[in-house]
Amino acid sequence: MELRHSLVLLSYGTGESTLKNLSQFFGTTALLTASILFSGCGASNPTHSEEKIYGGTKVPAGQWPGTVAITSFLGMHCSGTAITPRIVITAGHCAGASIGSTYVYVGEGAIFGLVKGQYKATRVVASPLYAQAEEGWNDIAYILLDKPLDLPASAYIPVLTDEDEMKELLAVGATSHLVGFGNREDGGTGKKYEVDAKINSVNDNEVNIGGDGIDSCQGDSGGPAYGQLANGEWRVYGVVSRGGACGTGGLYGRMNANICWIQENSGQDLGLPKGYCDKT
Repeated sequence: MELRHSLVLLSYGTGESTLKNLSQFFGTTALLTASILFSGCGASNPTHSEEKIYGGTKVPAGQWPGTVAITSFLGMHCSGTAITPRIVITAGHCAGASIGSTYVYVGEGAIFGLVKGQYKATRVVASPLYAQAEEGWNDIAYILLDKPLDLPASAYIPVLTDEDEMKELLAVGATSHLVGFGNREDGGTGKKYEVDAKINSVNDNEVNIGGDGIDSCQGDSGGPAYGQLANGEWRVYGVVSRGGACGTGGLYGRMNANICWIQENSGQDLGLPKGYCDKT
């Protein structure tokens, strides 16, 4: 199983055309530093890249505004979900960048993920339970922003916490809606794409989603898995974590497994049902 985060240079290598485009965006000094850091990684061969949303289509402008990208000085490296104006949920393994270089980007994306986030992180914290445990990795983190996101209230999809709704949305064979900024089948990356995939299995900590060529992959780490109830309302419940070869399905952390810790640790009201965290 491989984690599903990505960096521009890891995805596209250090070929002359790529370096020229990156240099125009980031500046020569930063690019030379990045080239030195990544030139010996052995993971930058684009011919072996499996970093795609498989079977997906471009998200129409203005839709899924709460699906955001996590950026550093190299551009996008993960996806995420804004659940309140100041809290973004992403994967635990996406929390490694320094606070000073972590930003959140809101928008439709750009070629190669060459964007600069508009919102600075003041805190990036991975779950204290994040570990490679057999029952689940708790691969989840939250980002606290220095200022509220400029998004409509409708952008913040409620986290799935209701037991009856869980039975409906997390049933084996149910449809999950995946959104992220990872690479695409045409070789591009950095644009917001979406795809519907089926749930294969569920436990208390994780959901296995996708397969048969429908999947998320590196670059989509931390991005959401949504579900639509029979009444038409949407819920968000999954966080892209890891998987095998793209197209074969992947594992998603369940937000509800860590959502009370996020609310307590961040000090932010996440709009959870009254009393929910008292019984978990």
